Amino acid sequence: MVENIWQEENDYGKLEPLTDKIIEIAEEKLKVSLPKSYINILKQQNGGYIKFNAHRLDTPTSWADDHINVDHIFGIGLGKEKGILDSEYLIKEWDLPENVVLISGDGHSWIALDYRSRKTEPPVILIDVDEEQMIELAPNFDTFLNGLYEQTTEFEEEYTDDIQRQWTIPEINDTFSANNELEIAYALDYLSSNATEQKQFIEQSLIKLLQHSKLEIRETAANYAYHFYENGILSTKCVESIVKILRNDHEIEYFAHMYFAEL
Repeated sequence: MVENIWQEENDYGKLEPLTDKIIEIAEEKLKVSLPKSYINILKQQNGGYIKFNAHRLDTPTSWADDHINVDHIFGIGLGKEKGILDSEYLIKEWDLPENVVLISGDGHSWIALDYRSRKTEPPVILIDVDEEQMIELAPNFDTFLNGLYEQTTEFEEEYTDDIQRQWTIPEINDTFSANNELEIAYALDYLSSNATEQKQFIEQSLIKLLQHSKLEIRETAANYAYHFYENGILSTKCVESIVKILRNDHEIEYFAHMYFAEL
């Protein structure tokens, strides 16, 4: 089994420590037996970003040839963040097959435990929503874990350079007015590191980005909105506006359910 799977010093997506009671409630609600290897890694850390960020892919998809990126694994939560207990809602939202448990994903693709033909030690599958395609990644979760590996790409090196860049407000405004979600993410990362100096600008920018015509940019903005919210950057009035925008947009409404369900 892969040891030390979790990224250090990155608490994004990390839930409250896992307990036997949480496991019991989750299995009863999902009506399945969760893989022992999955429970074991959640006892180390209950969800979040992982170091081993890629998995071999035998069957090409519409967006990948020989591997897929797996940067996070959902935990199990009973509060506003529910992890795999959001599966039922997300299955309905994205018209996914029933009797699966989602353990990673962002809307266009999901990695899931496939309980359609068995209730214990299920295979791990990739669901490509856009192509309506399902691919088996591993016969069980333990094999899936052993198939993960750490991949450093040229893109990641460029990303590191970009987030260390010193941005000006005019440059950020120009970026937010464009259609490149990667550049927008770079700019939001910079603002995240300088949030206390730019609170009002961050709030105004998020509201604007959440109403962008491009879905991928609205999704990026929704993820960062939660990040700023969790770090206490956003005012109550701004959070209320964000939740209202999310709930009125059926393509990104699920972010309101995942991140702001108690508001």
